[in-house]
Amino acid sequence: MSKLGFPLFLRPEAKLQSAKRLLESGKVRQGLRQLHTLATSGNAEAQFALGELYLADKDVPINPGEALRWFQKAADHGHAQACYKLAQLCYMGLGPTSASRTTVFERIPEQDEPDYEGALHWTAKAVDRGDADGMAMMAHLLMQGPDSLRDPEKGRKLYRRAAEAGSVQGLYGYGLDLLGTAQNATEREHGLVYIRKAAQGGLADAELTLGTVLEYEGGKDTQAFDHFMKAAEKGRPGAQMKVGIAYYQGRGVERDVSKAETWLRKAAQGGEIEAIALVGDINLQGDGVTPNFPEAHSWYRRAVQSGHAGSALTLAQLLYNGMGCAADPAEARKLLDFAASRGNAAAKELLQRLR
Repeated sequence: MSKLGFPLFLRPEAKLQSAKRLLESGKVRQGLRQLHTLATSGNAEAQFALGELYLADKDVPINPGEALRWFQKAADHGHAQACYKLAQLCYMGLGPTSASRTTVFERIPEQDEPDYEGALHWTAKAVDRGDADGMAMMAHLLMQGPDSLRDPEKGRKLYRRAAEAGSVQGLYGYGLDLLGTAQNATEREHGLVYIRKAAQGGLADAELTLGTVLEYEGGKDTQAFDHFMKAAEKGRPGAQMKVGIAYYQGRGVERDVSKAETWLRKAAQGGEIEAIALVGDINLQGDGVTPNFPEAHSWYRRAVQSGHAGSALTLAQLLYNGMGCAADPAEARKLLDFAASRGNAAAKELLQRLR
């Protein structure tokens, strides 16, 4: 046995599995030491595994800068998934360019605007090595990226290749494209088949899309709710808002205001502006209990800060009439001006009356 804890003459694959078993069993220091030794010796799989660890915030503190460094090394050795991870980080504005400006005292690079060209560069390398998720991401860039990069026909072909290779993102993207270009019910169903496969593969966005399709078809609220709940439980804010609304309205599920507020708060925390406003509505209306004006004010102000015109209108009326606060006509007028500037017709009408 070597000082590193495994026989010196084990194959690299066996050494890598040994390191992973140590990490899984909670022996983090030994596992990391073995993994780092393999990665430093040039093993691309170990370099990729280290990169993933530094993004997972599990066995080591999250450190995108270190993750980038190890992904870059693995990609230089031709590791397809490392190329895909670099493409994702470029898309998030955390690619190699941002890492190059990080000082030795910083763990997280400064986030830039998405680096679409960098993302396309790395997805191309992933595609060259047969990575299906890389194909799906490249297809997305070619179909929805900046005009200078767009090539929809090539994107569609890549989505199909990714779907045929079993990528859930490929299945979803190809299904959405088919659904968007469908001319009849048969073509529409053909697109939904791929989206259902993506949902079966665990993709939350696919569940959300299926729920939305059923919702708009009408009369299928229970089935729609089931899809929304699956996506909500996976942390998708848009689905959490749909679940909250369903509970509040009793659509596809028994009405439960308490559960509605719980899910809407989760959606609000995830950045859904409409959910922020709806939590304000629930507290204002009371729904069988005394309205909580201070809480309603707080949520409406959050929504206004995010640009929600309807919340500005409601908050203006509360302030003007002194509901749950001292009357403040001047602040109410400012809020009405804000709502009117965003096209809210009711706010424009109230301003005319005040004048």
